[in-house]
Amino acid sequence: MRPIICTLLLTTLASAACTRMQAVTLDQMTLLGPEKIWVTEHDQSVVLMYEPKIVRDTLTGYVGRYGEKMPSARVKEVRVQSKAHTRTALLVAGLAVGLAGFLVVVGGTGKSAVIVSIAGPPGDCEQDPDQAICTGVPDPPGGPR
Repeated sequence: MRPIICTLLLTTLASAACTRMQAVTLDQMTLLGPEKIWVTEHDQSVVLMYEPKIVRDTLTGYVGRYGEKMPSARVKEVRVQSKAHTRTALLVAGLAVGLAGFLVVVGGTGKSAVIVSIAGPPGDCEQDPDQAICTGVPDPPGGPR
């Protein structure tokens, strides 16, 4: 369950971090050539328009499956979705730091210890029950008893 939630959370963050909504003029919209735009009309209604084009002083495009013409006098604001390079770079850097932190926590930073016993391989508690691995108490300095 946790991996699914983490994946959904990361996908949501990534999609929000990589794009932004930007208000543009009709002339800028023509230069950008977006696939879709959000048009705010003077009555505060918002319309999603696909394949927008400017013909004289009229905004044309598809709203749903129907072609629509909207005089520029009705348009209060046009917003386009654009790439947010800074946010994307920050997201990648944050993920890298998070992964590095995770690896440090999982891998640890201390020395690894190898227990060697002359009585047999480590963990052979039937043959030598006084081993440190069997008792949980390390051998005294100078070797095993």
